[in-house]
Amino acid sequence: MLPYGRAYSGIRTLIFSGFLLGWSIFSAGAGDFHYANTLLCSDCHVIHYSETHLYGGGPGPDPFLAPGGPFPYLLKNTQSQICLSCHDGRTDTPDVRGTNTNSYVRAAGQLNVQGDGVEGTGHTLGSTAAPPGGTWSNPGLQCQHCHDPHGNAYYRNLVPNPGTGSGKYVTYMTGTTYSGTYAIQQLADTPMATHYAASNIRYRQTQVSSTDFGLSEWCSGCHGNFHGAGGAANMGGSASGDTGTTPWLRHPTRDVTMAEGVANQHIDPSHWFSALASRVPVVSPSGTIPGTAGTSDNEVFCGSCHKAHGSPNRKGLIFDDETTATLEDGTSMLQTCQQCHYQ
Repeated sequence: MLPYGRAYSGIRTLIFSGFLLGWSIFSAGAGDFHYANTLLCSDCHVIHYSETHLYGGGPGPDPFLAPGGPFPYLLKNTQSQICLSCHDGRTDTPDVRGTNTNSYVRAAGQLNVQGDGVEGTGHTLGSTAAPPGGTWSNPGLQCQHCHDPHGNAYYRNLVPNPGTGSGKYVTYMTGTTYSGTYAIQQLADTPMATHYAASNIRYRQTQVSSTDFGLSEWCSGCHGNFHGAGGAANMGGSASGDTGTTPWLRHPTRDVTMAEGVANQHIDPSHWFSALASRVPVVSPSGTIPGTAGTSDNEVFCGSCHKAHGSPNRKGLIFDDETTATLEDGTSMLQTCQQCHYQ
């Protein structure tokens, strides 16, 4: 990532390893990034809170060493700010805050930071507010509450069991041929503009047997009241949809397919199954989108309406104009709702 971070010694590595176990343990099964030589200890950590000279031999100071330290865990800055030093406003790493400096439509969208003035458009770093629909005691939202900074075996280094969750994790695979029961399929992992683009991601599973590992169930670790099986007390409806006797209390985020929605008269079959130029994301175990009105396995999940990090819109909503091939170019929530509900 940073040129001066490459020339660190074996002794420095051993010292760092001893100090950093308290923050996060490196996972040998790391996948997306932040593992092995894709992220070096010295990119984020400093032993003495002193960088008069850079590792490459150039004069200091280190531009990533923030004033006000030393910081916990030997970091060069506060926890989320050290993440944003690479992931905000740069073109060589995914830009996750505010306007995208890269050219692709981000799969996860954009964060905001407490004090930005756009709180309410997604996840807000530094906010201590209770998560909507949840009971997690928020100490002040930081990147590592969702992502393992040292990497792990899960999609986008997402931590297992966020918030108060149990048994929640997000599996993934890379390649154009899907197999197994992975929650997410990314078609390619290079170059960066493809890897992190919305068009590269296929959402394949919400649940297998009794194990929850899809994104919706992972999100429920913090936003539990918004998630659950059809027929659950917090959701209403039933596993096969709204039969008229058990109406939905909250929009389903798993279980109910578009075909079942047609049968229950909530989905307009003449619209979702027509030749739309673009669509909001849906889960499809078969990978067939939209399928047919009688057999479609497409399911709505959190990411059908919301970006994981947030968006320029209130509540991190996705606005998509289905008449154009460009993703997320809509101007109103109505455009998103009417992709399925065209009554």
